[in-house]
Amino acid sequence: MGALNPLFLVAGVAVAMPIFLHLFHRQVVTRVSFPALRYLERTEKEHARRIRTRQILLLLVRVTAVLLLVGAGARLFLRGRGSAHPPTALTIVLDNSMSSGMVLGDRRVLDDLRALALRTLDNAGEDDRVWVVRAGEPWLPAVPGSPAEARRILEETQVSEGRGDLSLALARAAELAGTAGMDAAEIHLLSDLQATAFDPAVEEPAGDVPVVVWDPRGARPPNRALARVVLGGGLAPLGGQRSELTVQVTGSVEDTVPVPIRVVLDEHVRGAGAAPPGSSLSLPLPPAPSGWVLGYADADPDALRADDRRYFAFRARPAPRVAVAGDPGMFTTEALGVLEEAARARPAAPADADIVISAGAEDLDAIRPGSAVLILPPEDATLLPALNRRLAAAGIPWTFTRRDGVGEVELSGDAIPEPLSGVRVARRYRLELDGAPPAPPRTLARAGEDAWTVEGVDARGRRYLLLGSPLDASSTSLPVSADMVRFLDWLTGQWAAATGSPVERIAGERLDAPYGADRVRLPSGEEVAVDGTRTVTATEASGFYTFLAGDSTLSVEAVNPPVAESDPTPLDRGALEASVGRAVTDVRRQAAWDRAIFRARQGPEVWRPLLLAALLLLLVEAAVAAAGTLRRAAPTDEDRRAARGAA
Repeated sequence: MGALNPLFLVAGVAVAMPIFLHLFHRQVVTRVSFPALRYLERTEKEHARRIRTRQILLLLVRVTAVLLLVGAGARLFLRGRGSAHPPTALTIVLDNSMSSGMVLGDRRVLDDLRALALRTLDNAGEDDRVWVVRAGEPWLPAVPGSPAEARRILEETQVSEGRGDLSLALARAAELAGTAGMDAAEIHLLSDLQATAFDPAVEEPAGDVPVVVWDPRGARPPNRALARVVLGGGLAPLGGQRSELTVQVTGSVEDTVPVPIRVVLDEHVRGAGAAPPGSSLSLPLPPAPSGWVLGYADADPDALRADDRRYFAFRARPAPRVAVAGDPGMFTTEALGVLEEAARARPAAPADADIVISAGAEDLDAIRPGSAVLILPPEDATLLPALNRRLAAAGIPWTFTRRDGVGEVELSGDAIPEPLSGVRVARRYRLELDGAPPAPPRTLARAGEDAWTVEGVDARGRRYLLLGSPLDASSTSLPVSADMVRFLDWLTGQWAAATGSPVERIAGERLDAPYGADRVRLPSGEEVAVDGTRTVTATEASGFYTFLAGDSTLSVEAVNPPVAESDPTPLDRGALEASVGRAVTDVRRQAAWDRAIFRARQGPEVWRPLLLAALLLLLVEAAVAAAGTLRRAAPTDEDRRAARGAA
């Protein structure tokens, strides 16, 4: 129950008037008994009970009539039964992640979710402000708008092949709704409630904001997926060398039927095989010609088509020419020897090399423009001033300084190279930018709050990579691990020549544009200019992202759907409140959706029936009062007999 004119309820004090008249305005007289009137007194006592009952009835009728009139004037309404509701800050969280593309019957999951979202807007009013948060495309802005504007956004939303982080989306929705400053706030979560879409480390992301959740809980068909493809054991193939592609298959535990797999290179089938879910299949790749090689592994389609294909791309080129300047240390020398024995690197002089590994920034003047250089700091901190002078002379605007304090940390960063993942650093220098670089530098890896791996371009157009620690066992765990060889292979091949990544990129993650790229060609064929951030965030589609400079292809990145989206297991119902918020309402039938949304809804006004009831009571009051007056005015037979006896 609520009131549109709550101040009018103050008029309820008017009920004191009939009570006051009933209690204090009774007629007070002095009664003197005459012998001739004793019979009349006896008659009055006999009718006293009836008179008191009538007076109490009149009092109740009058008080009730006043209260009904006050309620009608205040415009009372019943909550939860009508379509009207107070102005509401409404956030619709629509899960358009890859799993919403699953086909059930003849409809996609997203189609049903969108239909419910449109029904929400059918119940919304013009005073509501609506945000649409698309969980599969978190980089898209959520701006407030009218229901009509939200409807347009919903109708344009398509399935993204990225991962849906519902915990992040709910926290974002709660912040939008909570800061709107409106009378009511509500979140509508429309999702298949995939368990992998919730972060178990985040509890109640929506807090106490009311959340209405669509809880389908229907049967899902078994899903098979190609979970991963690995080129050459993680090393990009070189030109003219044979390699292999390893494909990992996932599915339900009970499913043991082999999945047919085909490998397509440059639109030609180059291999085929089969593997049951839970296993891997390795297929040989023919020698790759020089240039970019694009391909994918493909399986037969099922209800969720997006995870039945995985892409890969690499640039086949001769083994890079690598030069060493100064003393890089025993571990670096040994790892380079392994690469040379495997024909993945060729020794060269600094002036002829594709990449130079320079200890202490030595021989930078001998490096030709267009090549690349790795600069390693010395173990002895007293040599840092000489290192900084060489960097300044070469036009590299960075300086190495001592860092106070010790403590081992693990490298991290959004753009961290895969061989550096999990590497721990115990001793490091601080890298500080000193001057204006010709192009914005980029930090690939961090050790705590400090930059540890920085790339950029110097004044002569040479690419450089700075490490915050020397490659020795006392400074970092990298030299004593198997990742040392993989790191140098990544450095001399993929990084030095932008040959593409043998490690998969995941849809929804950002891509960093290589130096010199002015635009990127999306999987749809559309070309988009590279902005000042030099990142591509709209990676909702799987496929090839080609970075271009003029007519030249600088790099191609293969983007694939996230493996977590291939698991259709729903969230446990008992964990719904902890995973969503304290004020959660789950709806399991589409017919009940309209009744569950807008929990602060107004409902129909009841002033008309209240006013009618008040008028009826006033008529009853008038009739009862008139009947009492007539009864007192007309003498009864008993009164007549008493009068004759007295005479």
